[in-house]
Amino acid sequence: MYKKIFSLLIWLIAGFNCSIAQVGYLGNKPGIASIKKTSNTIIIENKVLAMSFSTYGKKLNIVSFSDKQTHEQLALSKSPLFSLLVGNKTITSDDFNIISSISISDITGNENAIKYADKLSGKKLTADLDDDKIGLKIHWEASLLNEGNYIRQVFTFNASDSVKISKITLIQLPSSKGIRKEGTVDGSPLIHNDMFFSIEHPMSQILTEINDVSIFLPRLNAVYKSSPLIVSSVWGTTPVNQLRRGFLYYIERERAVPYRQMLHYNSWFDISWEDRKLNDSVCLDRIKVFKDSLIDKRNVKLKAFLFDDGWDDNKTLWQFNSGFPNGFTNIAKAAKDANSTIGVWISPWGGYHEPKLQRMEYGKKQTPPFETNANGFSLTGPNYYKRFKSVTTSLIRDYNISIFKFDGVGAGNGASGASIIYQKDIEALLKLITELRSEKPNLYLSLTVGTWPSVYWLKYGDAIWRAGHDTGLDGEGTKRQQWITYRDAQAYINVVKRAPLFPLNSIMYHGICITDNGSPATFDMDDKDISDEIWAFFGNGSSLQELYINPHKLNASNWDCLRDASNWSKENAEVLIDTHWIGGDPSKGEVYGYAAWTDQKGVLTLRNPTAHAETFIVNVKQVFDLPEGFNEEYQFYDAKSKANKLLFTGKNFSVNLAPFEVKVMDARQL
Repeated sequence: MYKKIFSLLIWLIAGFNCSIAQVGYLGNKPGIASIKKTSNTIIIENKVLAMSFSTYGKKLNIVSFSDKQTHEQLALSKSPLFSLLVGNKTITSDDFNIISSISISDITGNENAIKYADKLSGKKLTADLDDDKIGLKIHWEASLLNEGNYIRQVFTFNASDSVKISKITLIQLPSSKGIRKEGTVDGSPLIHNDMFFSIEHPMSQILTEINDVSIFLPRLNAVYKSSPLIVSSVWGTTPVNQLRRGFLYYIERERAVPYRQMLHYNSWFDISWEDRKLNDSVCLDRIKVFKDSLIDKRNVKLKAFLFDDGWDDNKTLWQFNSGFPNGFTNIAKAAKDANSTIGVWISPWGGYHEPKLQRMEYGKKQTPPFETNANGFSLTGPNYYKRFKSVTTSLIRDYNISIFKFDGVGAGNGASGASIIYQKDIEALLKLITELRSEKPNLYLSLTVGTWPSVYWLKYGDAIWRAGHDTGLDGEGTKRQQWITYRDAQAYINVVKRAPLFPLNSIMYHGICITDNGSPATFDMDDKDISDEIWAFFGNGSSLQELYINPHKLNASNWDCLRDASNWSKENAEVLIDTHWIGGDPSKGEVYGYAAWTDQKGVLTLRNPTAHAETFIVNVKQVFDLPEGFNEEYQFYDAKSKANKLLFTGKNFSVNLAPFEVKVMDARQL
């Protein structure tokens, strides 16, 4: 206990020990939050939005939501603040009474907080509502932070005994307004012009009916007295024609930890593979070579060495195999000597193939046995949850783990959501993550198989899986070129097309693969192809920078390229937070890439995935998603050359791309 408290104090005193990039708000500045109250009306507002509530007759209802920039007001007096499906009966906010008067309070920001929103001050409304007929009380809060473009409402459901609520609707809007769903996956927002609305949960769903369009959270289990249920919604606005960037402004404030790059080695495809187990000596070798060749010789900070599947003994369930007689003590020390840390792969549902079967066999023999579901172990089971939490917490405390790769939960690979039968499993994972963050607030969490591109995974983790196979081949060229096309095409198909507002800065692409196992073992070792893979990867802006690399396979040119590209990414972190997709579909042979912009500075990455020359037309306003009235005159420089050669100038120009060329450019406003 004392060790935990001491560790937490160190984090709080030190604060967030890396720079925090934030997205700018490219419109009227939201300004300071304020609240106006009359006898039966309360308005919470700033310079860009306002939300009005009625308290008439001791009933709390929403009256309107306004975008002050466009002077548009949504009249919502006929829409309840919330509705609940209890049994076969729908009850609404009209069935609840305000127990006591609504209170108004200040929010005081904590400058040492990790989550950016927690650093900010603002205003908050609070009320307690009661429906004694069903024995349910609701604690309600509505908050607006200074310089915020959104109002969050938090509903805490407290049952006097137990209440079976199968559907919670927190947003109900008139369908006549042309409101649309932005994305095809669960946990997507509704959009109306420059407004956005959502329930902040990856399993929220949207229902469109004749008169209304609503967002609800389905529920499988009852709300119990001993376990209140907390659900939140958001109502926001964005600058005119800046939906993506305005939504990102909100996400970067409310995500668990703001965008921060995690450059690290991952042992999968290298010393971790299906036919072997890890041990101290091979792990120490990788740390030594990376330290010598990249960290010391080329002055690149590698933040972690992550050891993937193979560190455990399958017949013990998440205990070390005999190759680690002292656990991770030796490799943690070696990583520290390299001014780095270590990370660990661990699978909530037990992993894959034969190792998974062995782990599950062990779990069945325990007294009581570890709980399972159709996909493997289940975190909803108290016994397995206790074991999994104990292991992960010990790894943090004993070895200062900086990153976990959680692999396998819920509905599995490629899902657009999860059946309600997996709701308890997913919410158990979210609960676990919350508890681990209380142990180490700055922990990086890669949530892989079982996630889908809802931004609300980012309330808990730092990156989610792009879906598809780990590696694959698509299109033309050498196998390495086909791998690059496959990797990026999967991100385009599974994320960009299904969830246009999901930030590319938070996707697990599966990194750079230069190894001796699996399909990467068949990729050519041509220096130009390796350079293309490295630069195309760092151009995507992802914070999860995975190096699936056998360092013994790299020559001096490869190491130099890795240094140049990773350092370029680090230097441009404040820009890359804005990364968005440009161009077409890699799997169709269309030129594609990534653009990012902030405050007179931009970066642009283009790739030709074909064996013939291509031309891409750059319209600066379009590729950088510039607001109306902003200067569109830019100069573009070759980011890959030491001379930083000037390549293009102006608002519009043509870029000629050789077969399989990757062009990376820095842009400066004239």
